[in-house]
Amino acid sequence: MPKAENPHAPQPADQSFVISAGDLGSNFPSDFPDSSIRFDITGKTKTIDLPDGGQIITAPGQDVTVTNLDNDASVTLNITGTTHTTVLDDGSTLYEVDGRNLLADPFINDGGPGLVLATGHFSYILGPAEPGITPPLVQPLEGQGQVVNVFDLLV
Repeated sequence: MPKAENPHAPQPADQSFVISAGDLGSNFPSDFPDSSIRFDITGKTKTIDLPDGGQIITAPGQDVTVTNLDNDASVTLNITGTTHTTVLDDGSTLYEVDGRNLLADPFINDGGPGLVLATGHFSYILGPAEPGITPPLVQPLEGQGQVVNVFDLLV
């Protein structure tokens, strides 16, 4: 008898998309003034909605290839970390990330490098979301582990 598929198992997360310099605003490094970056993601993902409005997001077997489309430099990163979100009393959202996570500024560190691989345990807080407006950064990325500027790998 064939084994039944688990409907609660992580699902394929394969996708590709491009972000231009303007999408990351002033946090895009000066080495990349007119660049576009392509992201090719493979692996699986699972989002678990929590009763308090938060979520747990897992990424088993997930990798991303990040490519600078101006010079074709690329790097493949293992991003099998987890994200746990908690909605706080004031409407802000606490993000706790563990393992290996690809994170984009300005959402984590206003004035930071733009795109980082964070390995370890980190957290940041974004203010309440409003339609059409990027939530304000309340607490920048902090924690323990290693943070690598991904743009440094694409020159």
